[in-house]
Amino acid sequence: ILVLLVLLPAVSQAATVPDTVTCRKTKGECSFLLCPLFKIATGTCYNGLAKCCRPLW
Repeated sequence: ILVLLVLLPAVSQAATVPDTVTCRKTKGECSFLLCPLFKIATGTCYNGLAKCCRPLW
């Protein structure tokens, strides 16, 4: 049981997809400052340190 409790957090953490990968898959780009013109912030990148900017249309 102790081994299961030790391995459970490692397995659950490995299953999560980083926010940067999610942003890139949805045709977004990461920006540490404001989003470029005609783009809107829709999420985060780099574990919440930057914005995920996607086109308006």
